Amino acid sequence: MRRALRTTPFVALALAIVLGSSGCGHSGADTSEASGGDSTNLSSADRDARNAALAELQKHWLKGPDAWTTAVVSGSPYSPDHFLRQCRALTVAQVESQELSESDKLNGFEWAGRATFKATSCREAGGQAGMVLDGMGSSGPSKQQGKWSEWVDFTPGPLRFQKAKGEWQFKWDGSYLRGTLPGPQDFANAGVR
Repeated sequence: MRRALRTTPFVALALAIVLGSSGCGHSGADTSEASGGDSTNLSSADRDARNAALAELQKHWLKGPDAWTTAVVSGSPYSPDHFLRQCRALTVAQVESQELSESDKLNGFEWAGRATFKATSCREAGGQAGMVLDGMGSSGPSKQQGKWSEWVDFTPGPLRFQKAKGEWQFKWDGSYLRGTLPGPQDFANAGVR
C-alpha cells in the first residue's frame, strides 16, 4: 500500500479547505457526530470505519455540554505552547474508502480511506498570545490567558486511516489527533472552565 506523504498541518488543512467536501464518499446526506448518528447509507465496512474514527477522536477530545475540548501543545520543545482548543461539533460528513489492490489485501489491509468533517466553530484559550488556529480560521482573533477567544469558522481537514490485520491505524495529518484529553489542570492553566 502506498503510504501518504507526511504533510504539515497547514498544508493538510489548506487542502481540506480548498477541496471542501468533494470526493467519492460512500455516505450521502447522512452525517454523524461523535455522540452518534444515522449511518443507514454506509456499507458495513464504512460504518465500522466511521465508528473507529469517532472512537479515536474521543481519545483526544472531551465532550462538554456545549463543545468538544482538547489540550494542545505546539511550538518548539524549547518553548512549548500549552493551550485549549474547542470545537462546537466534530461531525463526520463522509467516509471515503480507497480501493485496495490484491497486494494490499495479501499484506493484511482490510480498509483504507478517510473521514471528512462538516464545518464547525472553534476557539482557543490559554498559552502564548497568537492567532486562533494559527490564522487558519475565518477571522483573526487571538488566544489569550484567562478567557476564550472569539469563535471562528473552521473546516477540519480529512482524517486518513486504515485497518490492517484487524487494527485501526490513524495518520497524524489532522490537527484533531494532536491534542490530548484535557484535565482540570489544563483548564486551570488556561484560566477558563
